[in-house]
Amino acid sequence: MKAKSLLSTLTAILILTGCNTYKEYDKESFPNYTWDYGQEIVFKPVIENIDKSYNLSLGIRHIYGLRLSNLLVTVKSISPSGKEDTKEYDLKIMDEAGKYIGSCAGDMCDLETLVNESIKFDEAGEYQFIVTHNVQKNRLPGVMEFGLIIDEN
Repeated sequence: MKAKSLLSTLTAILILTGCNTYKEYDKESFPNYTWDYGQEIVFKPVIENIDKSYNLSLGIRHIYGLRLSNLLVTVKSISPSGKEDTKEYDLKIMDEAGKYIGSCAGDMCDLETLVNESIKFDEAGEYQFIVTHNVQKNRLPGVMEFGLIIDEN
């Protein structure tokens, strides 16, 4: 009976996570909870199915008390053949009333923001996504993790 329950649980986990093509958070780059200006956060997802469209989201885990209403980031993507594309995204951290948009528990807040819907990849293989922040050439204190999420549409 326990084996059947375990199998059911594993099947449910696979079904729930099966649609998520890539989700990775980098916490190693922020040992002092600070994101330095010019510091690159690199993700290397492998895209196998170029017939499907995907949603691109960016995620941040930050310390409660971060004094930013929004976070400007630059994302450079590099295809397997070396083709580069650069986009800037404005991640809204707080609403107009100054309250965090993400979910906060204790002194940590998590926010995932959909930044690009229904994108198509031209090539199969390993891509690189290089993320930097554009906060007035300063260090950005309070960042614990930054993530890239690519979901099948």
